[in-house]
Amino acid sequence: MLYSNRRSMANNAKARVFMSGRSQHVTIPAEFRFHSSAVSIRRDPDSGDVILSEVPSLDEVFAALDAAELPEDFMSAADRDRRPPENLPALDQLFEDDAPESQQRQ
Repeated sequence: MLYSNRRSMANNAKARVFMSGRSQHVTIPAEFRFHSSAVSIRRDPDSGDVILSEVPSLDEVFAALDAAELPEDFMSAADRDRRPPENLPALDQLFEDDAPESQQRQ
């Protein structure tokens, strides 16, 4: 949703802004309603407009990646390496020494 009082917009509506504690809230008209539980927010550096965009679900992200049809040479063989991580006891011990006592008992 983009709202600016500086330029005419074809799909323009007014929204009420109010405070709740230390947070500012905006009531969004039904025609601009989001279908997700999260949005990303940014400010346009040129106009100063606040822009809200729906955050896609992981299913939508993976579907878009599947549909992208990336070329076979997109990643090198090393990038595609899917071997399990090496067992490094000395490194495990290093992290165990740094862990809080409550985590070491588990």
